[in-house]
Amino acid sequence: MLSRVVLSAAATAAPGVKHAARLGPGVLQATRIFHTGQPSQAPVPPLPEYGGKVRHGLIPEEFFQFLYPKTGVTGPYMLGTGLILYFLSKEIYVVTPETISAVSTIGLLVYVVKKYGASIGEFADKLNEQKIAQLEEAKQASMKYIQDAINLEKSQQALVQKRHYLFDVQRNNIAMALEVTYRERLHRVYREVKNRLDYQISVQNMMRRKEQEHMINWVEKHVVRSISAQQEKETIAKCIADLKLLAKKAQAQPVM
Repeated sequence: MLSRVVLSAAATAAPGVKHAARLGPGVLQATRIFHTGQPSQAPVPPLPEYGGKVRHGLIPEEFFQFLYPKTGVTGPYMLGTGLILYFLSKEIYVVTPETISAVSTIGLLVYVVKKYGASIGEFADKLNEQKIAQLEEAKQASMKYIQDAINLEKSQQALVQKRHYLFDVQRNNIAMALEVTYRERLHRVYREVKNRLDYQISVQNMMRRKEQEHMINWVEKHVVRSISAQQEKETIAKCIADLKLLAKKAQAQPVM
C-alpha cells in the first residue's frame, strides 16, 4: 500500500516526466528538491481507503504487472530469486543466526496477520468509526450553533431593516406629546387671561355698585336735609287726605 502511495505521489509531483509512475522514492525526493518552478495549484489526490493487491504480503501487484510485458509471468520470481542468490554468492548478505531469527520473526508476524488481522482490522475500524461519529457530532453541533447564530443575525438584520417604523412611531409620539403640552399651556394661558378679565369685570361691577350706593345715599341725605318740619307735616296730611278719599271711593262702588 505504501509503495503504491509513493508511486502515485511521484506521478503527481513529476507530470512532465514520461512513465512517472515508475519513479522510485529517491527520484521523487530529488525531483522535489531540485524543482524550482511554481508549485502546482492542483489539489493533492486523496489517499485510498483500502490498499491495493499485494503478493506474498509485501510486494505490490503493480510490480509484477510492470515486468510482465518484458519478462513474462516468471520474470518477477526469477528476478527476485536471482537477486537473492547474487547477494548470497557475493556475500553481500551473509547468513547469520540473526537471519534465522529474522525469518522466524517474519513468519510469526505473517501468521499473526493472517490469523488475527481481520479481527484487529475490525476493532480498528470500530475505533475509527467511533472517532468519526464523535467528530461528526461535534461538527453537527458546531454547524447548529453557527446556523443559530446566522438565524439570529438575520432576525437582527430584519429588525434593523424595520427600524424606520419604530422611528416613525417615536416621531409621532413626540409630536403628540408636544401637541398635548402646547394645548395644556394654551389652556393655562386662556384660563389665566379669563381669570384676569373676570377680576377686572368684578372690580368694575363693584366700583359701579359702590358708586350707585354712594350716589343714592348722598341724594337721600340731601333730600332729607332739604325737607323742613312744616313740609313734612303738610306732606303727611296730604297723604292722609288722599287715603281717606280713596277709602270713600272704594265704599261708594257697588259690590258686584
